[in-house]
Amino acid sequence: MKENHMKKNTAQNPMLKRYPNVLLDSMGAQSRFAEAYRTLRTNIHFSVMDRKIRSLVITSAGQSEGKTVTTFNLAYTMSQSGKSVLVIDADLRKPMISRLFNAAKARGVTELLSDAINADITHGVLDDFATDDLFKLVELQKKNGLLKLDSGKDVIEMYFHEGRLRDIIWATRPEEKKLASVLVESGVLSLENAKIALRRRKDTGQKLGAVLTDMGLISEKDLRGPLNMHTMESFQVVSRMKTGEFHFSDLPESYFNSDDADPFGLHQLYERKLKEGENYLFLRKQIETLIQKTDTPNLFVLPSGAIPPNPSELVGSDRMRFLISYLARRFDFVIIDTPPILPASDALLLAPQADGVAMVVKSGLLRRNMVGKAVAQLRRTQANLMGVILNRVDVRREGYYKYYQKYYSNYHADAA
Repeated sequence: MKENHMKKNTAQNPMLKRYPNVLLDSMGAQSRFAEAYRTLRTNIHFSVMDRKIRSLVITSAGQSEGKTVTTFNLAYTMSQSGKSVLVIDADLRKPMISRLFNAAKARGVTELLSDAINADITHGVLDDFATDDLFKLVELQKKNGLLKLDSGKDVIEMYFHEGRLRDIIWATRPEEKKLASVLVESGVLSLENAKIALRRRKDTGQKLGAVLTDMGLISEKDLRGPLNMHTMESFQVVSRMKTGEFHFSDLPESYFNSDDADPFGLHQLYERKLKEGENYLFLRKQIETLIQKTDTPNLFVLPSGAIPPNPSELVGSDRMRFLISYLARRFDFVIIDTPPILPASDALLLAPQADGVAMVVKSGLLRRNMVGKAVAQLRRTQANLMGVILNRVDVRREGYYKYYQKYYSNYHADAA
């Protein structure tokens, strides 16, 4: 991760002039303002008792409600508890968090989604790209084609359609481990019928399993176990490939039969295999290179990067979903700053991708019906709206100031 020493100097960071008295890192830990954010941290922690919240979207109904300051102060407060906290600036329209962290010109989310995840995988070596990198890139790029892995000892051929695995072939599989040999050895298939099926496969180009069931030589039930074992052996070979080369060849849409079913659950086996590891090499390096470490211990930021022409398309993509999921496993807590709800759809696209959503509302700024409209839009996305953060409340006018000042002062005096 990059070192980014965020100096609290208005000459170096003009953004600090905009928030001279509201950033917690310039205040005492015993201030009422700091205590309010510690209470917010506790409320978030206990809001969902049956599961752990690892990622939180911060948004607002409209502009100028204090979303940027709230995001910064909440992240700062959470980092004080010893947790590793990452702030993602996902406001690709007006990236105020990036400016606040002195990272307005840094590469970030946009470059990861547009460039890194769009990496060319036509040819390369497994020293640079782990097999899990290749599988994820094929999936996110929704590629059609053949991925060939060659370790020098073993060769694996994997066919993908729109990023989904359609077939896997261990091209160098020993003769005794080939499907026909296994079926004959187990007594499920006669040697004569195996020869007939192999000739039919050669003539038609069909998979051997399809030939066997179409000819009535074996039932799908009897074939499922050996075929699953056959597939898992291929995946095991892939898992052992740490060095070697890879090639990806594009194939036309017409190569794939759109009606081709998956009766033996190949894609489910593939998905299970992916969830076991996720040992990324290329993607981890690309992501972590752009994450910046701040002056505050345990606090990190992923800037927005360049402002793209298509913000909604990027933040609502599978690529963004993968990025958030990956980072939520990498850090103890991830806070995602988004644009306001009413002017743009970005926050509504991001909200379901996080474990929870908090909406900042500045007291007296928007009419109640406008806030209600934003809440209704959030609920329609099935996002976990955890609550509203009421900002800039005038406690003097509301009559709570004297009570709170007396209670707070006495409490800390007794503690001392």
